[in-house]
Amino acid sequence: MSLNSPVSPDSPMPLDSPAAATGTVHVVHVDEEAPASWAAAVYLCGPTPADPAEPSWRPEAVAALRATWQGAGTLAVFLPEPAPGGSYPAYADQIEWEEDAMRRSDVILFWIPRNMERLPGLVSNIKWGAWCASGRAVLGTPPEAERMAYLLHFAEALGVPVERLIAGAAGAALRAVGPGSPRTGGERSVPLPVWRSEPFRGWYAERMGAGDRLLDARVEWYAREGDGAAWLLTVTVAPGDGSATAVHRLLSAQGQGLLM
Repeated sequence: MSLNSPVSPDSPMPLDSPAAATGTVHVVHVDEEAPASWAAAVYLCGPTPADPAEPSWRPEAVAALRATWQGAGTLAVFLPEPAPGGSYPAYADQIEWEEDAMRRSDVILFWIPRNMERLPGLVSNIKWGAWCASGRAVLGTPPEAERMAYLLHFAEALGVPVERLIAGAAGAALRAVGPGSPRTGGERSVPLPVWRSEPFRGWYAERMGAGDRLLDARVEWYAREGDGAAWLLTVTVAPGDGSATAVHRLLSAQGQGLLM
């Protein structure tokens, strides 16, 4: 099932519009649709116990996020586990859902309590490698976790926050998103590090002024540069003049503005 929920096609969220009056946490389990809008989104990434008798770590993480979220709008929390009493989708569908949720999330919160006998977390290594340099990762791992030196080395090298408790990792994720920023429809595909950047805000303000509508976006590349960042974003736009949907690639590099 797609993460996309139906939204009004003619109502983009103004860049500086206030979020909803009351903050909420919306948990999205695997194969469920995401909310139509949110202020921030966090993906809970890490190993899932294969033994049903061993509890998952994710309920504790969700509880910590609920207790700490102080934004005015919705915090979407993606869980690659079924809702209680539910079941997993087909494996290929599970992977597709996970990849789509991660690319839309403002923070990918890793919790890796690695135990090579009970919870090796081998898939988590692949996901860490894919997202550790995204500018959106938080790494949580308890002191007793096994074979974490390589991941911790790159967390330090890349400036990724490291926490030793689930509550601490949740706090680091929420510090990264701050109060969030309201986004709806295709805007949800632009994570906060890009959404908040001046090059993107200038480009998007022009597009909204022309009556265009953002349908989708994908961060293809992201790199920290001093106090800022460089990024490459592929956007799909419905022009306001009714012409055919267009795909553009936006490159932001320090000192060069926005290149198209």
